[in-house]
Amino acid sequence: MTSDAISVLFVTDTRGTGTAGPFEKTEGFRFRYAAGWDQCLQIVTSFHPDIVLVDPGSDTAMDAAQTWIRQLSEVSFNFTPGFFLVTDALVTMEDKYRFREWGYDEVIPRPVQIREIRYLSHAYLRHKTLEQQIFINKQTIRQARTYLDRFKQTLFGVKQELSSEKNSLNNALKQIHHMTRERSHLKTRIQGMKHALEQHMDGYEKLLVRLIQNRVETSRGHGERVAHIACYVGKSLGFDEKKLENLHKAGMLHEIGLVFMPRTAAATSFDQLTDFEKSIQVQYPVKGADLLSLCNAFEKTAHIIRHLHENVDGSGYPKGLKKAYIPVTSRILAGADLFDTLRNGEDICCLADLMAALENAAGSRLDPLVVSRLQKYALQHMASDAFQVRGVGVGELEPGMRLGSAVFTATGTKLFSADTVLTKTAIDKIIQYNREYPVDDILYIKV
Repeated sequence: MTSDAISVLFVTDTRGTGTAGPFEKTEGFRFRYAAGWDQCLQIVTSFHPDIVLVDPGSDTAMDAAQTWIRQLSEVSFNFTPGFFLVTDALVTMEDKYRFREWGYDEVIPRPVQIREIRYLSHAYLRHKTLEQQIFINKQTIRQARTYLDRFKQTLFGVKQELSSEKNSLNNALKQIHHMTRERSHLKTRIQGMKHALEQHMDGYEKLLVRLIQNRVETSRGHGERVAHIACYVGKSLGFDEKKLENLHKAGMLHEIGLVFMPRTAAATSFDQLTDFEKSIQVQYPVKGADLLSLCNAFEKTAHIIRHLHENVDGSGYPKGLKKAYIPVTSRILAGADLFDTLRNGEDICCLADLMAALENAAGSRLDPLVVSRLQKYALQHMASDAFQVRGVGVGELEPGMRLGSAVFTATGTKLFSADTVLTKTAIDKIIQYNREYPVDDILYIKV
């Protein structure tokens, strides 16, 4: 028998066994015989028939047919088989309708024909398969509809959330737009206030400068010259614009503390002052810094001026600071102030005198590094026909050349004084130092 043979369970009483004979000898069937109801229950649990042929007996007793189908309907099948009732050939159409109402799928007259059974079985199984497929499809469609309804509900919820978020986003965008406009207006106002503040501070600075000029300045333009010289040195040391601006203000206002001295004392030389007046004068940078500190815009300027009278050897005021402990801007301001004072002093007759005076102050009053920059400034801005110099590099030095300015290393060490005549030994020394402690890029030689 093939694997797709029709499984037939023939259920009858002992009187109908002759009907089963043809199935046992025919290909395409798998056959089991059950004689009576008890044997039917034993076979059904393991055989799983496709078709159940029910033959109540040799007669056409209606009660027997109804009893058999009721009993079979109570059996639990994995796959509901087709119930075919075998009865007499003279069954009326009315009887067939009644049998179908009881639950029989087909009514087969005696004698049973194998061909008819095969045909009806195939038809029934195809019909049953289609019903199962339709049932499965309906279940799938029902499940798909359930999922679709859930998806619609979820989508509706998401849509509601998106709508709410959209409204929130629109409100947020409106607030951001409003804040942006407010920020733009505020920025414009701040810029206007900043510009006005700068104008006020510029006016305040000019007021203080005018006060210094009219009250204590003995040499007209001293503040402007000190500011110019200090900024020159600052630029040579690589200061940024903000630092140069503070240094310029410090140069213009470094004498503001002198307004606290009597007018006669401010205009008198230091040697002619009383001890009390001297003690006040050496402290005037501190008093000036305290005054400027009252305004935040001059805080950094005040810090520069406060240490104006500190000496690099530690002998200055107010704290006796040494070398690097003194702010570099204060060291520059001290050098610029002394430079302009020496230049206008009665003891300086020529550029050579000024160069010598600056060199003498190096290491005591002034930072040697600042002195080297001040000497360059003097050579670039004050050289005359009587004192002409030219700049050369270290590699261009030759024996017999006369230095126009002192030679300092980057650390402030003085190698040679101005007016020194270079020898080969001196040049070798400069070259040797230049390898470890670079000297200025340009050395000035007298022409």
